[in-house]
Amino acid sequence: MNKIAKIAGTAVLALTVGVLGGCGSGGAPAGGGDGDNTKINNFMSAYAMGTDAYLFAEKSAQDKATMSVAQINESFAALSEDVRNLLADVENSISSSVTTSYIYRYNTAFEDDTPAEERWVEVDEVTYNLLSTAKEIYDLTDGSYNPAVWYSVDLYGFTTRPAGTPSAPYDRDKPYENLPDDRYVAAFRQLAQGFEDFALRKEGDKYYAYKPTTYVTVDGVKYYLRLDLGGIGKGYVADRVYELMTQHGFPFGYFNFGSSSIAVRQYAGKDSGEYTLSARDPKDMLFEGPFCTFTVKDTSLSTSGDYEKYYTIEGVQYCHIIDPSTGSPIRTGISSVTVVGGSAAEDDAITTAISVMGKERAVQFINDNPEFFADRIVVFLVFEGGEGKVITNVPDKVTITNDDYKLSNRIEGGKIVLL
Repeated sequence: MNKIAKIAGTAVLALTVGVLGGCGSGGAPAGGGDGDNTKINNFMSAYAMGTDAYLFAEKSAQDKATMSVAQINESFAALSEDVRNLLADVENSISSSVTTSYIYRYNTAFEDDTPAEERWVEVDEVTYNLLSTAKEIYDLTDGSYNPAVWYSVDLYGFTTRPAGTPSAPYDRDKPYENLPDDRYVAAFRQLAQGFEDFALRKEGDKYYAYKPTTYVTVDGVKYYLRLDLGGIGKGYVADRVYELMTQHGFPFGYFNFGSSSIAVRQYAGKDSGEYTLSARDPKDMLFEGPFCTFTVKDTSLSTSGDYEKYYTIEGVQYCHIIDPSTGSPIRTGISSVTVVGGSAAEDDAITTAISVMGKERAVQFINDNPEFFADRIVVFLVFEGGEGKVITNVPDKVTITNDDYKLSNRIEGGKIVLL
């Protein structure tokens, strides 16, 4: 049976101290709508970049004792406005489905024989910063994370095209029942390698991204490099919201963007200030329980999973995570990856890269980069022969909650050693 399963409204990660939608809070959100100063308003929801975003924020006990309800609500309203503006700004900068965005302009620029020295596209600061992060993680992971797989993602049916976009030559009837032509798979895999020639530059207050001359030709049609920053965009927003919560004086709460990129402050209901984070069991479609939990506070984090967006053809699952070395959805057995700490934008890209690498390469990558992972928690779940194996760089901090899954590594000399 062929099946399309795009999971929506189900948490990939959940903060499990009281449950609210896709995530938990430090207690149920207080009531009160706009202009209601009889109750504290501390919860906001929004929709951006194709997914839901939730903000829950609380003042300190001292602020609650010295500020009126109206003052607290005014402060939260200012934070909410800044968050909404941030969401809009980032989407308008890096969404490949918004025709006025900078990344869309980049993607559609210079699809011709313009000389190499002239192929610079002006972008804004947000796009520049995200492209800088993308290039850094591309280099760090030897291309396992590659934002230039846009055509491969589109080929397998996982992009959102702008309204009115004409059909592409590689489009097929019933895309979730028929696999793409191997010629396009191979061509777009080759095209993504052109990101090696990508570059950035800044001149005064202007930012520029280089569009490589790389192209492939299939049936007489040329295809030039296109980029997808959607994956790290949510992490970038989570990082910025964490900063906004600090600036507006909210030390407690969280921001959850699509249940895959989260900024966590502290939980006001516990002396430790820690939230308990639950990582969804990929085999549990109803999310009746996680496969592991661990505690977090004052940090950002991201996750990737092969069960978020996928379809099945003749018993084989095809997900939205593309392996740049094959141009096709991953076949590594890694089903879920969570990285906590550091920049959520970096973590977004790293979780994708680990999914692509597979178990052995991922462990070697983590072991070879001790400085990068020194303050990060990494947890991933891999299935081999139907057996679920949990691998982490901090076994003492992770509780496996599914008895069918086993911890499959130990730590020796600060290194992960597979069992």
